Amino acid sequence: MTWWRRWVALWDRREPATALALVRIGIAVVMLAEYLWIARLGMVHAVWSAPPAGYGGGDGVMWYGVLVAALAALAVGAATPVACVAFVLASTRLSAVAPWGENGSDMLLRVVVLILALSRCNARWSVDAWVLRRLGRPMATEVPAWPRYLLMLQLVWVYFSGGTNKASEVWGPTGGFTALANALLDPGVARLPVGLVTAIYPLTRVATALTMVFEWGAPLYLLAYARNWRRVRWAWIALGAAFEIGIAIGMRLGSFPYVMIALFPVLLRPEELQCLNTREPANRASSPS
Repeated sequence: MTWWRRWVALWDRREPATALALVRIGIAVVMLAEYLWIARLGMVHAVWSAPPAGYGGGDGVMWYGVLVAALAALAVGAATPVACVAFVLASTRLSAVAPWGENGSDMLLRVVVLILALSRCNARWSVDAWVLRRLGRPMATEVPAWPRYLLMLQLVWVYFSGGTNKASEVWGPTGGFTALANALLDPGVARLPVGLVTAIYPLTRVATALTMVFEWGAPLYLLAYARNWRRVRWAWIALGAAFEIGIAIGMRLGSFPYVMIALFPVLLRPEELQCLNTREPANRASSPS
């Protein structure tokens, strides 16, 4: 095969929709929980309404409702492409109303959900698939793999760019790898008692070093995926999971670590999710990747 045919074959591959469905459900549940928690605290008008009712730059309460409805539809896979577009529009509007009210995960999700809108993430575990099956027009059991590839590239880039932006010496040996300890002691985001952080201070230095290995090594994951170096891949994934779980335990950063973990299924090869398939796909790709 010529290089062009190989390139076309790469982007034309089909695989079960398991990974994309897990991402769709995961990010929808995480973000729905966050926005409903904001409502429970009675902060919706305070964040997204214009003065004097709130501190926002406009009236975003309506868009809050659109966003919550879109997330609920995404979670169950109902009118999925429409729900994806509605989420992105509502999230963009809320960002304009209160730009200080969002974090990095909101910006990332606008990209992720647009890719999901162009995918067939609703081919599994969705109302869409159920309705079409009842109408005698079942969705294909295998879907294009390219949306998962794009999400994988996006995730790898987020971590690698995070590593390249950690220019302070506290992230390296000259600063004693003290960055994570400093973050865990920051009163603005700290969740753990000061005494506990002090007791595990040597471990935080090791964790800081491993964080840099993980983020700087992100491009290596793509090579390991292409070569199917299983141990390298799973070591990198394990470091990433430990990194995000550590953030969730030690710092108050909202939904960010949970959103990142929800994206991890795109890092897995189709055969590694085969145990979640309730039935064998009818037209399995000859070499899923």
